[in-house]
Amino acid sequence: MELTNLKITDIFNTNGKFTFLVGAGCSINSPSCLPAGYAMMEAIIDHACDKSESEGILELIKLGEVRFETLVEIFRDSLDEKLVLIDYYGICDKPNIQHFFLAEMIKKGHFVMTTNFDHLIEYALNQSGVPIEEIIPVITKEDFEVFADPYEQLNQGKKTVYKVHGSPKNIITQKDTKDSLIATIQAFGSNKEGENVFQLESFKQPLFENITKERSLAIIGYSGSDDFDIVPTLKILKQIQNVIWINYSHDIEIGKEQIFEIDDHTPQSLNNLDLNLRKVVQILFEIWQMKNADHVYLLNVNTKKMAEGLIDSKPDLSSENFSLQPKDYLNSIYPEVNDIIKYQIPYKIYIDKDMYDNALRCLKKLKQVADDTGDTMWKAIILNNTGQIFNKQRKYTDALKKFEEAKKIAVDLGGDVGLKLISSIYNNMGDVYVSKNDYPGAINLYKEAAKIHRQYGNLNGTAINLNNVGSIYRIQERFSESLKYYEEALKIADQLGNIRFKSSILNNSGLVYANQRNYSEALKRHEEALKISEQLGDKSLNLLCLHNIGTIRQSQGNYQEAIKLFNEALRIAEQIGDVKSKDIILKYIRKNSEQESVKQGMESETESYQEIRKIKDVIICHPKRWKTIYIKNYIKIFVENFFNGFRDHFNWQRIETICDELEPNLLSISSGSSYKATFQIIEKDKNKEILIEWEEHSETARVIWEGMIQEFRKRLSKPGPK
Repeated sequence: MELTNLKITDIFNTNGKFTFLVGAGCSINSPSCLPAGYAMMEAIIDHACDKSESEGILELIKLGEVRFETLVEIFRDSLDEKLVLIDYYGICDKPNIQHFFLAEMIKKGHFVMTTNFDHLIEYALNQSGVPIEEIIPVITKEDFEVFADPYEQLNQGKKTVYKVHGSPKNIITQKDTKDSLIATIQAFGSNKEGENVFQLESFKQPLFENITKERSLAIIGYSGSDDFDIVPTLKILKQIQNVIWINYSHDIEIGKEQIFEIDDHTPQSLNNLDLNLRKVVQILFEIWQMKNADHVYLLNVNTKKMAEGLIDSKPDLSSENFSLQPKDYLNSIYPEVNDIIKYQIPYKIYIDKDMYDNALRCLKKLKQVADDTGDTMWKAIILNNTGQIFNKQRKYTDALKKFEEAKKIAVDLGGDVGLKLISSIYNNMGDVYVSKNDYPGAINLYKEAAKIHRQYGNLNGTAINLNNVGSIYRIQERFSESLKYYEEALKIADQLGNIRFKSSILNNSGLVYANQRNYSEALKRHEEALKISEQLGDKSLNLLCLHNIGTIRQSQGNYQEAIKLFNEALRIAEQIGDVKSKDIILKYIRKNSEQESVKQGMESETESYQEIRKIKDVIICHPKRWKTIYIKNYIKIFVENFFNGFRDHFNWQRIETICDELEPNLLSISSGSSYKATFQIIEKDKNKEILIEWEEHSETARVIWEGMIQEFRKRLSKPGPK
């Protein structure tokens, strides 16, 4: 990267059109004083985890191994069903200078969206003279659909704030919007690292594209290591003018700012940077590689000083700071946390990170607590969880033993609680049977689990188990049964509106149709899944769909189209750093390139082979045991297997290979119109020679016949069969 002579005023010039993407860093300065993600995570761990586990988990958080949303989701599932925790961010009503700067940007016709849960930009708008009725927070699914065109609101004089992570409340309408926040937390908590904000909430994607098109995107308030994985989201954008990452630098005031432009030489600068800045620059380099923006800049400056320097009029900030600390808030909403919860939260964190020994340690302590309190439901849950870990550790006998113990307790519990536990246990037992390749046993268990899920109305669980059954039938090549279960699961996924799961089932059923050589239906399935992957902005799913479609084109002999699809999949694999998929795809590309070359040779003759030429050769057999009948049988079987296998491999229409005996020692062999040869066996001084004459129709015919003759020579030079 190169240090430019640009100044902030050059970047944020009066003619520019900007969209600001705002992170938690903007709410840290006084008087807002809201804690950054780590401070809240530290408070949660300190309040809700046993002291024996908290130190190790905090170390994971420091290393960036535990995401904010993941921890919040675990906290919600364990203790905070209504997500009262997030209400903390709505208590603060003291916007700082950065919020007033963003409010001014909105008033000037720029766009602002934030991943923050607070309402401080809305407060800043109102306190800077914008009437309440002109402020529109966009929070819910309905909001994102109604206000998908930001220019429409701009033209109406509305001041819009887009809350892309949701918010507990719309402070303008006073409407409770916590459902939107819960959905986003769940989406992020279950997401994998490297996925974007619209992966599971596709209704936000049109807005995000509209709000950034032909504008410069300024990213402010992000450290590069916080809860928002911004890179994949930016990779899906098109037609951006510039990307400007405003990196908070405490000692750099406006006028002394440093503006670097990202270029080809950027990787050479990485080793000279500290760890945090290195991550930011790596992010920017990946964005620059996408070539979706004209320029990508890193701007080092104190963001508070920048806001003070760029704002037109100094706002009247609150003289009092927001002082409620996260630990005090947690104590007020959950003054007591029982021992079950204090070990359950660490257990879930460890399981999420595949740290099985740590997870088992927590389960052992949980069992002691359950035994002491006589809590039979928790005993069953702990046994079930232990069995899951044993399965992952390939301790199948131990796993099944734990599941049987859990099942016995669940049956005694009865009611909905018992049923839910039994369905989970059956599903987990099914996973063990799959691991042991006991497919009939797994099918029975998955069917039982699906039956119980239906009984208490868990459609999602039902669909998952039906999909599992379909997949096992596919492995067993029981295709009609497989499709039956996939179709049933697909109907439920449609009913639930779960398009991610729908795409998975479409891909699975597409594989079945491909195995049946029903390529048109297979393509239909995979292409529909591909559309969903594009709608979700899911690069990993996109890669899988392209690969599946590519393999079908390969099976159809359309190698050029297959190569094109595999190259696109390769590009995505490189983007997301999927080394394993990249290696596999490269092999497919090489294979299809070779097959396309052979196919072209088969289908078109070069000028030098316009006339059929007859080529003669001689093979001398080993003196031992080669009887004439053995030679004829060997040649017949080899040639027939070769051509039939060759055509199967290339998926050509089967052309019969004909071997005729013209005389007792003379064979005529033909396969289609391009492959003809005669083999005459001559006995000479107790040895045998084979006179071969084959027709050369093309370069490919020559290569194939020469390869076969080489194989004959290699085998016949050794003693014949006993």
